[in-house]
Amino acid sequence: MSLIPNSLLARTALVIVLALLASQLASVLLFRYYAQTPRMQLIAMQYIGHLKTIRSALEIIPPAQHREFIAKLREERSIRVIPPQRITEAVEPAPDSPGIATARERLREQFGPEADIYVYQRPPRLQPSADGKQITPPPVLITKLPVGASYYWVVFPRSRVIEPDYSIAWIGWGVLSAILSLVGAVFLMWRVNRPLEALATAAAAVGQGKNPPPVTEMGPSEVRAVATAFNQMRTNHTRLDQERATFLAGVSHDLRTPLSRLRLGIEMLPTDPVTRNDLEKDITDINVVIDQFLDFARDESSEPPQRMNLTQLALGAIDRAARMQVTATSELAVLPPMMLRSVAMQRAIDNLINNAMRHGGGEILIQTRRDPDGASVLSVLDRGPGIPPGEVERLKKGFTRLDSARSGESGAGLGLAIVERIARMHGARFDLLPRPGGGTEARLTFTG
Repeated sequence: MSLIPNSLLARTALVIVLALLASQLASVLLFRYYAQTPRMQLIAMQYIGHLKTIRSALEIIPPAQHREFIAKLREERSIRVIPPQRITEAVEPAPDSPGIATARERLREQFGPEADIYVYQRPPRLQPSADGKQITPPPVLITKLPVGASYYWVVFPRSRVIEPDYSIAWIGWGVLSAILSLVGAVFLMWRVNRPLEALATAAAAVGQGKNPPPVTEMGPSEVRAVATAFNQMRTNHTRLDQERATFLAGVSHDLRTPLSRLRLGIEMLPTDPVTRNDLEKDITDINVVIDQFLDFARDESSEPPQRMNLTQLALGAIDRAARMQVTATSELAVLPPMMLRSVAMQRAIDNLINNAMRHGGGEILIQTRRDPDGASVLSVLDRGPGIPPGEVERLKKGFTRLDSARSGESGAGLGLAIVERIARMHGARFDLLPRPGGGTEARLTFTG
């Protein structure tokens, strides 16, 4: 399975998230290299400078004045200096964080390995919090400073020892930036996807033989250009269909009248029965071609679909075939109702039966069934010579015939093209398959 999403919106969001993560990572690295590390070094130098001053003062000032110096240092600098005997509780070495590590390294360079930074937990003087609970003061950082043969504990404000931790702020800013960027990306891509989805829906409708309304030309200039080109194509396609329908209907209408006069004249001529039958058969063949022209020129999309049963339509087609002296056996199953155009589907089934009757060798079987995947299927099977696989798609186009199978037969080669168009209109699939034992199976598969 591909880890890359399919939709344009999801791909854009993924690219933005990855770009933000890379940008935040680069920002953190640059901040640490050019800002945080130099600041930690500067703070450590100031911290060591204060300690050197304190130690020098304690070594120079007489012991009797140490108390006064320590009090003044606490008042003016907020630095506490505590004799060792004043802290009897256990202290632990401070965790080796980046800021502590830098300060500890500088401390030991200046004052020797005995100097170190510890964590001192202040005595538990519980204080009431806002919600009534008791809180314990947080631990403080305390520095062990060697002075002569002894040592002192020095407590600095935390900000004078280590750099404040901005990691939470960086993470929060990164998350907020990602959310804002994703919201902006979703909005922009929605503006792009909405006209594209409308265009895809309209294109699918055209592919099914429908005539959808023009799509709204909106969105970025590139998308509007595509919508404009589609609307122009749709207009040209509709105009060509109308001209074709008008031409075929006009030709068919113009041929009806002279054919009627010709049939009447043949009946009045004193010709022998064989010649008369041949002429009447020619006229019947021409009428078949005209009927196919009219069927091909009809616009089935104007018929509203209704909830109907495919098996009932097959039964109606079998009855009509029987009235035309066509014998067809049936194997019909109970199928659920579906949305169908009644007249169009009757025309499609009749065309399949007529095609099987003319070219199928006499035996016709009509089946309906429901496949395991839930699709409804209607098949018309014959025992004719069959259709080569390479000719199947060609025969679904208009005005094409399989000469080896249809030599001398009437028709304009429009029957299967009409069935293909009606199948697309219903979202169905039309297949011409070889029948086991010889012949052809014309199958309509409805997956909806």
